[in-house]
Amino acid sequence: MHFIAALRYLLAAAAAGTRIARVACFSALLQEHLVPVDTVNATAVTDTGCSGIISMTFATEFKRGTEVEIVTTKGSVLWTPVSVKVVKDASLVVRSEVTKEFGQSTGVVEEMAAFAAAIEQGKLDERQTPLEALRDLEVLQRLLESGEENATVKAVEL
Repeated sequence: MHFIAALRYLLAAAAAGTRIARVACFSALLQEHLVPVDTVNATAVTDTGCSGIISMTFATEFKRGTEVEIVTTKGSVLWTPVSVKVVKDASLVVRSEVTKEFGQSTGVVEEMAAFAAAIEQGKLDERQTPLEALRDLEVLQRLLESGEENATVKAVEL
């Protein structure tokens, strides 16, 4: 779920509110103790028609790094648990690249702080609304359903 939420957040930030609209996924169970699925490889299409790849596995000890990369015609964002690299290409001549590094974090402390601030202010943090959580859950559900049906395209409707 957290990877889907991170992808949602980065897509919205990188492409002005873009959301995943359709997915087609192959899934697998490679390690019996990780039932029902430990690996997904999917194509996702956004509501603006852009496509990308979602590839996640929890079945191997040899790929421990986590990264999410969003690439557009105007730049890219590469997120890892310890850094964010933003490349902007305003034209063929001007290009900027900024990397910010952070300490290792699971994000739980930050999430709880945002939740507490929302309570204090009496206003929900838009990243933590029930609708956003439901949208993340729907993306994951459609990935799993598509995987069960041999990569049948599934619409993400919320």
